[in-house]
Amino acid sequence: MRVLDKITPVSPRTILADWRREVKYNNVDEFWKATERNMKQLLNSLLEKTMEEEVVVYTGAEWNQKLTLRIDYRNGYRYRDLLTTHGNMRLRIPRLRKANFRTKVFANYQRRMRAVDRALKDIFLAGVSTRRVGEALSCLLDAPVSASTVSKVTKTLDKEVHKFQNKKILDEYQYVLLDGINLKVKEGLKYKKKCVLVAYGITFLGMREIISFRQVNKETKTTWTAFLNDLYQRGLEGKNLRLITVDGQKGLLSALDEIYPFIPIQRCWAHKLRNVVGYLPRKRQKECSSQAALIYNARTKQEAIKQFKIWKRKWIRVSKEAVKCLEKDAEYMLRFFDFPQLHRKKIRTTNAIERSFREVRRRVRTMSCFNNAASCDRIIFAIFNHLNKHWKERPFKRFNQLEKDQL
Repeated sequence: MRVLDKITPVSPRTILADWRREVKYNNVDEFWKATERNMKQLLNSLLEKTMEEEVVVYTGAEWNQKLTLRIDYRNGYRYRDLLTTHGNMRLRIPRLRKANFRTKVFANYQRRMRAVDRALKDIFLAGVSTRRVGEALSCLLDAPVSASTVSKVTKTLDKEVHKFQNKKILDEYQYVLLDGINLKVKEGLKYKKKCVLVAYGITFLGMREIISFRQVNKETKTTWTAFLNDLYQRGLEGKNLRLITVDGQKGLLSALDEIYPFIPIQRCWAHKLRNVVGYLPRKRQKECSSQAALIYNARTKQEAIKQFKIWKRKWIRVSKEAVKCLEKDAEYMLRFFDFPQLHRKKIRTTNAIERSFREVRRRVRTMSCFNNAASCDRIIFAIFNHLNKHWKERPFKRFNQLEKDQL
């Protein structure tokens, strides 16, 4: 840009007087509408004048100035639409004969300001559907934003998904929860059920986050081993890991024996009780689960064992299979009692991941299935990224402190 030789100072009072003459309003709404309109005109004028100045600097000649030595000559104008935070603008762009000039006002083929793209992605990452993102921003930008435009912008999230799934993991987690969710993903002309494996961690300071997720065909020992091995290679070696909570899937348990063989395992009470009451008549299920709650709500492991014996004596008369289902895994069900009482509610189930899955199901409820695996990863990442940001400011209170009567 040229630097003017002489700059005449303008007083703020003069600027305000000019502004009042241009902006006509009778109430607050009219004032802001007029202000926005003038701001848009001012920005449009600023961008066009900036490009004119760039041409003058590039060619070394003013408009209609005749010089022998010059890089290039003007060749009229072309027009381009640019979507800005103040709405859509029709810009008049200078053209040169050799077509080597490139303005720095916007990039080649750019149709939107980067601030608009960031807004599209931020709203999408907050959990709003692709179609609703366009509807929301269309009102703010005073210009239509199609679902296809939002889709194109959100495809840039693929790099962020790859970065999230391959970033280094700090070995700072004391508890890890593992679970999976089944979703429908389109492959060719049909849809296929896919499983998303998820790892959730809690640090010694009470910070919680979704550590990683991977999309696989189904939950098996092979897929869980690959997922856990990926976590291990990226830094989650388990040196500070005290407990791993799982739902009891056989492939996962076998994979844990290979990757983290020395870390204690806690079986999820919510999953286990669903299996237990499945052996009972429907009218007795609620009563059974309510009495079983006395086991995991006990203050000590000894008290929990006592409550289990009471529960067993009553319900073995109703269903031996139900009692056997809980008794065979009693060792894994009571592991959480070896940890501080403040921590127990958070680690005795995989409910923390289940709540994340609830957000996923809410988001995909209106969709019959994902169009492809990439779109599934993008939306899963959007939801988990939003949850991680939310949790970052809300760690578990006093989670890193031990009660005096514990240990």
